[in-house]
Amino acid sequence: MPEQGSNIAIIVLAAGASTRLGQPKQLLRLGEKPLLAQICETALSIENQQVIVVLGANCEAIKPAVEHLPVEIIFNEKWPEGMGESIACGMSQLRPDAGAVLLLLCDQPFVTTDFLKELVEKWRNSPVQIVASSYAGTFGPPAIFGQKLFPELAALHGQQGAKKLMEKHRPRLALVDFPDGAVDIDLPEDWERVRK
Repeated sequence: MPEQGSNIAIIVLAAGASTRLGQPKQLLRLGEKPLLAQICETALSIENQQVIVVLGANCEAIKPAVEHLPVEIIFNEKWPEGMGESIACGMSQLRPDAGAVLLLLCDQPFVTTDFLKELVEKWRNSPVQIVASSYAGTFGPPAIFGQKLFPELAALHGQQGAKKLMEKHRPRLALVDFPDGAVDIDLPEDWERVRK
């Protein structure tokens, strides 16, 4: 079994430049709050654990959206090189008591407290090293990785995201259905669909 009694640290990946969207997706508003603040509050609601927010592009404009929250904000100077750099940057800040890490994206607007609790419960009760979300015929974040995979997460670089590790360790991967995980925001039309 994984380290069920251990703390689960949370890394919110929010360093991208949103070039195809034409504005920082982190600051899009669904209701009263920017998207990034919403995902951070959801992260904070599941466990009283370390929450790390990795920023990059437009850092100074985005930081005020979350600096009032009890999260650790870090700047990834290598953000233009890709998602792998942001994951590695976040991993470098983990506290020693982290037994697992939950990776969250800032542009999956329908992630809820209940869904993250379901992921955590699956993690605590499954003899696996990864619990990921299943949507649109594939799998990906939100995803929890056990401590044994920390070195591989910390060694990611460039455009390599965590999906590569999920595929490599497929026999040690459990899935939780999350159809709304297929909704992310890359293009203006994506945002219009989400708002409707």
